[in-house]
Amino acid sequence: MKKHYVLIGIGVATLVAATVVVIGSSAGGDGATQSLPSGHPSVDGSAASATSGPSVKQTITELKTAVKTHPRNPALLLKLGDAFFLGQKYREAGRAFRSVLRLVPGNAAATVRMAMVWHAGGDSPRAIAALRQVIAATPQDQEAHYYLAIVYFSQKDTEHAKVEWTIAARLDSTSAIGRRSKSFVDLLEGKQSTPPSAGDGE
Repeated sequence: MKKHYVLIGIGVATLVAATVVVIGSSAGGDGATQSLPSGHPSVDGSAASATSGPSVKQTITELKTAVKTHPRNPALLLKLGDAFFLGQKYREAGRAFRSVLRLVPGNAAATVRMAMVWHAGGDSPRAIAALRQVIAATPQDQEAHYYLAIVYFSQKDTEHAKVEWTIAARLDSTSAIGRRSKSFVDLLEGKQSTPPSAGDGE
Protein backbone atom coordinates (compact mmCIF):
# COMPACT_ATOMS: atom_id res chain seq x y z
CA MET A 1 0.00 0.00 0.00
CA LYS A 2 1.28 3.44 -0.88
CA LYS A 3 2.56 5.69 1.84
CA HIS A 4 1.57 9.33 2.05
CA TYR A 5 3.79 12.01 3.45
CA VAL A 6 3.50 15.41 5.02
CA LEU A 7 6.32 17.61 3.74
CA ILE A 8 7.77 20.73 5.31
CA GLY A 9 9.67 23.11 3.03
CA ILE A 10 12.81 24.41 4.79
CA GLY A 11 14.47 26.86 2.45
CA VAL A 12 17.23 25.52 0.21
CA ALA A 13 18.64 26.89 -3.07
CA THR A 14 15.53 26.80 -5.24
CA LEU A 15 12.85 29.35 -6.00
CA VAL A 16 10.44 27.61 -3.65
CA ALA A 17 13.00 26.49 -1.07
CA ALA A 18 12.23 22.85 -1.66
CA THR A 19 14.26 20.98 0.90
CA VAL A 20 11.85 18.68 2.67
CA VAL A 21 11.48 16.70 5.82
CA VAL A 22 9.41 13.58 5.44
CA ILE A 23 7.08 12.05 7.98
CA GLY A 24 5.97 8.55 7.00
CA SER A 25 2.51 7.30 7.79
CA SER A 26 0.47 4.35 6.67
CA ALA A 27 -2.27 4.92 4.15
CA GLY A 28 -4.42 2.41 5.93
CA GLY A 29 -5.26 4.80 8.72
CA ASP A 30 -3.85 2.60 11.46
CA GLY A 31 -2.21 5.62 13.05
CA ALA A 32 1.35 4.33 12.69
CA THR A 33 3.75 7.19 12.10
CA GLN A 34 7.50 7.66 11.93
CA SER A 35 8.42 10.76 13.89
CA LEU A 36 11.46 12.93 13.43
CA PRO A 37 14.24 12.98 16.03
CA SER A 38 13.17 14.10 19.49
CA GLY A 39 13.12 17.87 19.60
CA HIS A 40 12.12 18.41 15.99
CA PRO A 41 9.09 20.64 15.39
CA SER A 42 5.84 18.70 15.38
CA VAL A 43 3.94 18.29 12.14
CA ASP A 44 0.24 19.01 12.22
CA GLY A 45 -2.47 20.17 9.88
CA SER A 46 -1.26 23.76 9.96
CA ALA A 47 2.18 22.70 8.74
CA ALA A 48 0.65 20.64 5.98
CA SER A 49 -1.58 23.47 4.81
CA ALA A 50 1.37 25.85 4.73
CA THR A 51 2.91 23.85 1.90
CA SER A 52 -0.13 24.44 -0.28
CA GLY A 53 -0.80 28.07 0.63
CA PRO A 54 -1.20 31.03 -1.70
CA SER A 55 2.53 31.65 -2.11
CA VAL A 56 3.16 28.11 -3.37
CA LYS A 57 0.14 28.28 -5.68
CA GLN A 58 1.30 31.62 -7.01
CA THR A 59 4.81 30.26 -7.58
CA ILE A 60 3.38 27.29 -9.49
CA THR A 61 1.25 29.58 -11.66
CA GLU A 62 4.18 31.86 -12.45
CA LEU A 63 6.51 28.98 -13.24
CA LYS A 64 3.93 27.26 -15.45
CA THR A 65 3.66 30.48 -17.45
CA ALA A 66 7.44 30.72 -17.72
CA VAL A 67 7.73 27.09 -18.83
CA LYS A 68 5.14 27.65 -21.57
CA THR A 69 7.42 30.35 -22.94
CA HIS A 70 10.59 28.30 -22.43
CA PRO A 71 9.50 24.63 -22.51
CA ARG A 72 13.04 23.31 -22.94
CA ASN A 73 14.63 25.21 -20.06
CA PRO A 74 15.83 22.61 -17.53
CA ALA A 75 16.29 25.15 -14.73
CA LEU A 76 12.71 26.37 -15.03
CA LEU A 77 11.35 22.83 -15.22
CA LEU A 78 13.33 21.88 -12.13
CA LYS A 79 11.93 24.85 -10.22
CA LEU A 80 8.42 23.98 -11.39
CA GLY A 81 8.88 20.42 -10.17
CA ASP A 82 10.12 21.73 -6.83
CA ALA A 83 7.06 23.97 -6.52
CA PHE A 84 4.70 21.11 -7.36
CA PHE A 85 6.48 18.89 -4.84
CA LEU A 86 6.28 21.51 -2.12
CA GLY A 87 2.56 21.83 -2.91
CA GLN A 88 2.21 18.03 -2.54
CA LYS A 89 1.34 17.64 -6.23
CA TYR A 90 3.63 14.65 -6.68
CA ARG A 91 2.38 13.46 -10.06
CA GLU A 92 2.92 16.89 -11.60
CA ALA A 93 6.30 17.15 -9.89
CA GLY A 94 7.31 13.83 -11.40
CA ARG A 95 6.34 14.97 -14.87
CA ALA A 96 8.45 18.11 -14.51
CA PHE A 97 11.49 16.19 -13.25
CA ARG A 98 11.15 13.59 -16.03
CA SER A 99 11.07 16.46 -18.54
CA VAL A 100 14.40 17.67 -17.14
CA LEU A 101 15.84 14.16 -17.44
CA ARG A 102 14.72 13.92 -21.07
CA LEU A 103 16.47 17.20 -21.81
CA VAL A 104 19.55 16.46 -19.68
CA PRO A 105 19.88 12.69 -19.18
CA GLY A 106 21.50 11.84 -15.87
CA ASN A 107 20.92 15.30 -14.35
CA ALA A 108 21.74 14.77 -10.68
CA ALA A 109 19.35 17.37 -9.25
CA ALA A 110 16.39 16.02 -11.22
CA THR A 111 17.30 12.44 -10.31
CA VAL A 112 17.47 13.28 -6.61
CA ARG A 113 14.12 15.04 -6.70
CA MET A 114 12.55 12.26 -8.77
CA ALA A 115 13.72 9.86 -6.08
CA MET A 116 11.79 11.87 -3.51
CA VAL A 117 8.68 11.69 -5.69
CA TRP A 118 9.04 7.89 -5.72
CA HIS A 119 9.55 7.93 -1.96
CA ALA A 120 6.45 10.08 -1.47
CA GLY A 121 4.55 7.58 -3.61
CA GLY A 122 5.64 4.68 -1.42
CA ASP A 123 8.47 3.30 -3.57
CA SER A 124 11.31 3.89 -1.12
CA PRO A 125 13.53 1.07 -2.50
CA ARG A 126 13.49 2.74 -5.92
CA ALA A 127 14.26 6.08 -4.29
CA ILE A 128 17.19 4.62 -2.35
CA ALA A 129 18.58 2.97 -5.48
CA ALA A 130 18.41 6.24 -7.44
CA LEU A 131 20.01 8.25 -4.64
CA ARG A 132 22.79 5.71 -4.22
CA GLN A 133 23.41 5.87 -7.96
CA VAL A 134 23.82 9.65 -7.80
CA ILE A 135 26.16 9.32 -4.82
CA ALA A 136 28.21 6.64 -6.59
CA ALA A 137 28.67 8.96 -9.57
CA THR A 138 29.14 12.11 -7.49
CA PRO A 139 30.10 11.35 -3.87
CA GLN A 140 30.19 15.08 -3.07
CA ASP A 141 26.50 15.57 -3.88
CA GLN A 142 25.33 16.98 -0.55
CA GLU A 143 21.67 17.01 -1.53
CA ALA A 144 21.70 13.32 -2.44
CA HIS A 145 23.17 12.39 0.95
CA TYR A 146 20.64 14.59 2.74
CA TYR A 147 17.62 13.11 0.97
CA LEU A 148 18.93 9.57 1.33
CA ALA A 149 19.05 10.21 5.07
CA ILE A 150 15.41 11.31 4.96
CA VAL A 151 14.36 8.12 3.19
CA TYR A 152 16.32 5.96 5.63
CA PHE A 153 14.87 7.83 8.59
CA SER A 154 11.31 7.38 7.32
CA GLN A 155 12.02 3.64 7.28
CA LYS A 156 13.18 3.78 10.91
CA ASP A 157 16.76 3.13 9.83
CA THR A 158 18.24 5.80 12.07
CA GLU A 159 21.75 4.34 11.88
CA HIS A 160 22.06 4.84 8.12
CA ALA A 161 20.16 8.13 8.29
CA LYS A 162 22.68 9.45 10.78
CA VAL A 163 25.59 8.36 8.56
CA GLU A 164 24.14 10.20 5.55
CA TRP A 165 23.28 13.34 7.53
CA THR A 166 26.80 13.32 8.96
CA ILE A 167 28.29 13.14 5.46
CA ALA A 168 25.99 15.91 4.24
CA ALA A 169 27.00 18.11 7.17
CA ARG A 170 30.71 17.51 6.56
CA LEU A 171 30.51 18.24 2.83
CA ASP A 172 29.57 21.86 3.51
CA SER A 173 28.82 22.87 7.07
CA THR A 174 27.94 26.42 6.02
CA SER A 175 25.11 25.59 3.60
CA ALA A 176 21.47 25.33 4.65
CA ILE A 177 21.55 21.57 4.02
CA GLY A 178 24.77 21.26 6.01
CA ARG A 179 23.38 23.13 8.99
CA ARG A 180 20.10 21.23 8.88
CA SER A 181 21.94 17.91 8.61
CA LYS A 182 24.12 18.76 11.60
CA SER A 183 21.00 19.66 13.58
CA PHE A 184 19.45 16.28 12.83
CA VAL A 185 22.63 14.47 13.85
CA ASP A 186 22.71 16.45 17.09
CA LEU A 187 19.06 15.65 17.74
CA LEU A 188 19.66 11.94 17.14
CA GLU A 189 22.60 12.05 19.55
CA GLY A 190 20.60 13.96 22.14
CA LYS A 191 22.94 16.95 21.95
CA GLN A 192 20.27 19.45 20.99
CA SER A 193 17.13 20.09 23.00
CA THR A 194 15.65 22.70 20.68
CA PRO A 195 14.93 22.23 16.97
CA PRO A 196 16.77 24.10 14.23
CA SER A 197 15.13 27.33 13.17
CA ALA A 198 12.36 26.95 10.62
CA GLY A 199 13.93 29.78 8.65
CA ASP A 200 17.40 28.23 8.61
CA GLY A 201 19.15 28.99 5.37
CA GLU A 202 16.59 31.37 3.97
